[in-house]
Amino acid sequence: MAGDGDFRFPSTMRLKKKDEFIRVFRKGIAWKGSYFSLHLLPRTGDLLPRTGDELSQDAGPRLGMVVTRKVGSAVERNRIKRKIREAFRKTAHNLPAVDLVIRPNISCKEATETLITRSLVKAVKTALESVKERT
Repeated sequence: MAGDGDFRFPSTMRLKKKDEFIRVFRKGIAWKGSYFSLHLLPRTGDLLPRTGDELSQDAGPRLGMVVTRKVGSAVERNRIKRKIREAFRKTAHNLPAVDLVIRPNISCKEATETLITRSLVKAVKTALESVKERT
């Protein structure tokens, strides 16, 4: 984390309320991969990645996670959440204003942070293409 630049994960980049999660599940696009399922809901009409001056915290992507007990013990679930948060933190600066809910599955326990990051980038790209096709 120390050498990764200024890619922080403030509370404005988190989904916290039950209503926010429900809105993403009901209105968003679902994508299922080998490590997790992703639910994505754009917050604005602009789906292009942000650059330079547009990097305000309120306009950026937000992350929520649902990790069930099927995934493992509390220690394992927390480890998975840390890996996913780190992958999101590293890629958030390239993402548009979307709400993401990630639901890891059991295979996510053995995945490295690099694999999770690659899968996250692929999932968001695929889901955004699906959103663009709908409109």
